[in-house]
Amino acid sequence: MQRGGGRSFEPRPAPAPSNGVYVGNLLFDVTAADLEKQFEGFGAIQKVTLATDARGLSKGFGYVEFESIEQAAKAIEAKHESILEGRRLIVNYMNTTRRDPTMTSNPPSKTLFIGNLAFEMSDADLNKLFRDIRNVIDVRVAIDRRTGQPRGFAHADFVDVESAVKGKEALVGKEVYGRQLRLDFSAGSRESRGDGGAPRGDRETSF
Repeated sequence: MQRGGGRSFEPRPAPAPSNGVYVGNLLFDVTAADLEKQFEGFGAIQKVTLATDARGLSKGFGYVEFESIEQAAKAIEAKHESILEGRRLIVNYMNTTRRDPTMTSNPPSKTLFIGNLAFEMSDADLNKLFRDIRNVIDVRVAIDRRTGQPRGFAHADFVDVESAVKGKEALVGKEVYGRQLRLDFSAGSRESRGDGGAPRGDRETSF
């Protein structure tokens, strides 16, 4: 027990060695492609994930998964406390109990949330992204009412839940302009919310 009646906390145990590496203290403009370039010299990379918030913006950390623990160990030894874009990196084994960021947090619905969109994406880019996905009714890009600029995420309406599930499966792992899409099902349909799912202060535009 700490002085003053506060609770004491046990130090968090270090993650067990694994083939996954946590990379922290990143500048917010560092992309998944940048991470891959920094770590590709240590062995074949299976997956690179950049943690993002609900708007698709970087949280300043990510994960690199190698084929073996040995490759991950070499990466940690070489890269921990190294400098990237003026920031001293924190590099350690990934906590294997963490939740996979590609997993959905909402139950399947007819509306799919697509986050971490590059701000330079055009309507043509979005059309190309959904070109081979069936039963899409509408795709709406969130626009900031104050600036008129894209907010970095969109919603896609499908004819039914099954089509939305298949659409999500088709988009998992996709990267556009070096940014991996963040996917989830929207908490409710556009009709039930009455606002198109856009946060307050935003509007959505269809293409």
